[in-house]
Amino acid sequence: MDETVKEQRAVRAALVRTYPAFFARFGRLTEVQLLAIPRILAGENLVIISPAASGKTEAVVAPVVERLLAEGRTGMAVLYVSPTRALVNDLYRRLVEPMEYLGLKVERKTGDHPQIDERRLPFMLLTTPESFDSLLCRHTGIFRTLAAVILDEIHLLDNTPRGDQLRILLERLRLINPDIKGYALSATIDDIQIGRRYFPESGVVQVGNRREINAELLKGGKDWPVPVVELLKKRGCHKVLCFFNARSLAESGVRLFDLPPFSGKVWVHHASLTRQVREEVEAKMNRERTGILCCTSTLELGIDIGDVDAVVLFRPPFNVSSLLQRIGRGNRRLQNGLYMIGVYLDGWERLLFETFIDCAREGRLFDRRYTPCLSVLPQQIISYCFQRRRIGTTVDKVRQIFQPLVGNSAVVERLFLHLVQQGQLVERRAGVYFLAPTLERGVESGKIHSNIQEKSFGQYQVLDVTSGQEIGTVFFVLNRFVLAGRSWETVERREKDKVLLVKPLQAVSLSTRVFEGTGTGGYYYQMAEVLKSRIFPGLKQGEFPYFIEGGEAYIVHLLGATYGGLVAEALEKNGIQAVDMEGKVLVCPKERVGEGRFPLPDYGVIREAISDNIFRLEDGLGSGAFFRYLPDDLQVEDHFLTLDIDGLFSFLDGLRLVRMSADAVRAQIAEHLPGGGGNE
Repeated sequence: MDETVKEQRAVRAALVRTYPAFFARFGRLTEVQLLAIPRILAGENLVIISPAASGKTEAVVAPVVERLLAEGRTGMAVLYVSPTRALVNDLYRRLVEPMEYLGLKVERKTGDHPQIDERRLPFMLLTTPESFDSLLCRHTGIFRTLAAVILDEIHLLDNTPRGDQLRILLERLRLINPDIKGYALSATIDDIQIGRRYFPESGVVQVGNRREINAELLKGGKDWPVPVVELLKKRGCHKVLCFFNARSLAESGVRLFDLPPFSGKVWVHHASLTRQVREEVEAKMNRERTGILCCTSTLELGIDIGDVDAVVLFRPPFNVSSLLQRIGRGNRRLQNGLYMIGVYLDGWERLLFETFIDCAREGRLFDRRYTPCLSVLPQQIISYCFQRRRIGTTVDKVRQIFQPLVGNSAVVERLFLHLVQQGQLVERRAGVYFLAPTLERGVESGKIHSNIQEKSFGQYQVLDVTSGQEIGTVFFVLNRFVLAGRSWETVERREKDKVLLVKPLQAVSLSTRVFEGTGTGGYYYQMAEVLKSRIFPGLKQGEFPYFIEGGEAYIVHLLGATYGGLVAEALEKNGIQAVDMEGKVLVCPKERVGEGRFPLPDYGVIREAISDNIFRLEDGLGSGAFFRYLPDDLQVEDHFLTLDIDGLFSFLDGLRLVRMSADAVRAQIAEHLPGGGGNE
């Protein structure tokens, strides 16, 4: 007998109760199911990494339910945590029938389904991290019978404030019930040890991870929606999401996309709209068969708007993960996989699209190295104090639940004392603390459980105050930058309008043009190596080009605007004249490029640069809704950790700068980046 057939029969035989409910209609088990099911039945904590539509959900739910039924479990036994309400609703539709077949009850607890009856608990509860937080505060006792926690699409949460919130919630859960098994599911992960952050001693099951992405790239012009709509009609796409990197652009998209067959069926969705307006738009998109929703990053994490045929991205997203999250909203799998249209303005933006798409297909996210998010600590201190509102809590107890996340108890104590000094916590008995009454009332109204920050990640319209002319657009603004071949200094930033008023500087001459594109991106610094290899394929790994012109060194670093701007500003604080050109090139005195080494600022000075830009960085880094609850020094530390400055300095220190002529650098850019990054 064929070994595969034997394996199929063996796993099927082990699922005595659950095979008919979950797998009978499929006929055979998938690879990930064959690998995962025996290990889950054996009682192992597990991380399951497998492409979309490969049967991951059944691979974990069926054996978990099988094992719990064999143990005679009753009450609420399984908590299934998913990143969004939309995914919870999808899971519910997928699981309710097989669970009812087994005589088991499954329910949802989200903002859309807020009620829970402690007297009639389901066998499985589907929820989000925010609703999990609320339940743990208000209905602690329901978790005493819990046997298993399943974390869905963990790559959308990990290494974010919501992911660290979930880590602490699980620590709090283990204080109530220490014997819970844990499982995490993901389609794409760089770090296969991700599960150990959430569950102790987690094993890993990983199968082929190549994403099917059918992408078409279009050069954007004045009437760019016209060819986009033609492509959508040709592909038979009726419901479409169009992502923009700024709210103003999303608003303008409503008018631009008002074309047949979408006339009168184009809406906009972003964080500046009221909740009522957003919900009305979501309902329309869910209800209508045809429509285009122009949106920002608020829709990346999923709102229930029904099936989507295609996703349009106007200009590149900020990194590979953002691209995957956006195109993943196109949850109707067409014959050739996920379908997206990318609209770029110049050669540099096309390169970013191509690079991000290739990385996504290969499962290489180049996400930043994991670092703890300190802004979660005040939120979780407040949440935990509310959970213990009748008996109070102590510093030692708080230190215990945060130890796996932070490790450094001094940080926890520093923050706890800060909340006491700010009047958020009050000491009613010696060493026993409670929430201040006003804060407790805020928690009672549900305003404490979300770490989702309203962020724009938007591009800024740059206006020259001396001439009134529009210069272009930039992301992640710092004090000094280069745009359109000139140096500029920020005079005023109008956040609401996403307008940046600037004045010209003379640090970089008009004749100096290396790259001309304005899309700088917010990717992790290690993406620089990938981008460099595409533009300068003749250079080895770790080699980056530079040239000398007019007594200055032009170092092509491709770090992106956030890292490039911070390094340049820190060098300035060290007394070294330096300017960052759009996150791609560092200009500094030629004497600073000694022996082919990247000119690093003093280590401590980078903290000063972060401090000077603390709130400018908050939006771009996604620092969480409670960032400003941190004391000033911990705000700087939180950005320092999120940016992974330790890793950045190690990366830059390991580079070898290779001198080339200015003409050779420009020739390479012209060859591998059509138009030199400018309009093609």
